[in-house]
Amino acid sequence: MAGDRLPRKVMDARKLASLLRGGPGGPLVIDSRSFVEYNSCHVLSSVNICCSKLVKRRLQQGKVTIAELIQPAVEAAEPQDVVVYDQSTRDASVLAADSFLSILLSKLDGCFDSVAILTGGFATFSSCFPGLCEGKPAALLPMSLSQPCLPVPSVGLTRILPHLYLGSQKDVLNKVCAQELLAYCFHSHFLEWGPK
Repeated sequence: MAGDRLPRKVMDARKLASLLRGGPGGPLVIDSRSFVEYNSCHVLSSVNICCSKLVKRRLQQGKVTIAELIQPAVEAAEPQDVVVYDQSTRDASVLAADSFLSILLSKLDGCFDSVAILTGGFATFSSCFPGLCEGKPAALLPMSLSQPCLPVPSVGLTRILPHLYLGSQKDVLNKVCAQELLAYCFHSHFLEWGPK
């Protein structure tokens, strides 16, 4: 029937570990968890397509392509098998059609010949093969949930509101710039509220 979906290809943790140990030419491994989870720990050499409402909506609307999301990690001309994992999905047939993972899998199906889901997700793989995982211990993660900024030339601080400025990390770490900003804010505050 038209509404029936074909069974999803699956791969177990042992098979993925064997492929990863096989060296170059293995599958493209995609981590569909959040950016924070990915940075905490992930399958060796996996690529993160961050599970977020924004990415989900942009994929659904066709405003972003799979190629754009994985471009730095994969050569366009190189066909690869793909293995996708989330935190703990054991059975892809129970995924809701509008879930991030379902949408991601359907978009990947349009780009690659073979797309499989890792049975048990990262939870199962990391418990069976911790040596094939990499990341930072949770204690070392920064408190910020934002992704790293792209390297762009700094144009200095930009005033947003009377006492709110926007700048790069380089601007914030520049002591001279910070001192000038404090002096300016103090001076403008004194003129605004000082003796009349």
